[in-house]
Amino acid sequence: PLSISLSLIEIRCVDDNGAAMILTALSLLLCLCASASAYQATSIPPLIDVPTFSLSTSGGDTASTMNILTYASPVSIKPHRMWSISLYKGTLSHENFTKEKRGILQLLRPEHASCKRDGDGNALPGELIRVLGGSSGKDVDKKAMCEQLGFSWETLKCDGGTIDNDGWPQVLPHCVYYLKLELVGEMIDCGSHEVALCRVVELVSSEDDSINAADELDYISTRALRDMDIISEFGRIKDVE
Repeated sequence: PLSISLSLIEIRCVDDNGAAMILTALSLLLCLCASASAYQATSIPPLIDVPTFSLSTSGGDTASTMNILTYASPVSIKPHRMWSISLYKGTLSHENFTKEKRGILQLLRPEHASCKRDGDGNALPGELIRVLGGSSGKDVDKKAMCEQLGFSWETLKCDGGTIDNDGWPQVLPHCVYYLKLELVGEMIDCGSHEVALCRVVELVSSEDDSINAADELDYISTRALRDMDIISEFGRIKDVE
């Protein structure tokens, strides 16, 4: 790699523009040093910080369930607001969404991660996250477990308006916002996951209309979950030690 020593460079200036000339020369030197930085090939992508969602789905004649979902992003706003979500194959959430082609994406708050309880009533962070993301709705009753933790599932409501909840699943209380999503087209097979392009049928938010892009929403992020030792650097739920 390129190495440049400042001690080898001497700049002499005698006119009034001397300071500017020195700054220009130093700027060029810094650019040369920066361009010499080396990149390395890696099989492990760098850690990023993204919002933590839960997708609520109903299976019709099968059990409803909720999961933890971080592969979610808006992709278009006109003529319809569109989002993409990615679902792990073999899960009840994946089966429900593939069958019913709809679900409610809910953005979680810090209170959902700080939900705590153990056998003696002592603090144990992240129990709700572990229920939603660390267990399968095929094996456990997530609805009953969430109720025991103080987060009973409820029908989505909107103050001052009406919501069509026919055929839609229940939701967790106190989320930042809720997106009612319907699948557009077919699921896209991406290996371990399938990606769904979805139209936003309805958006219900707990934030008032004065919120704008410069304001910080009170949501829980993957970085916070890592800092709380709830998930690993690979995004997996960690066992309680």
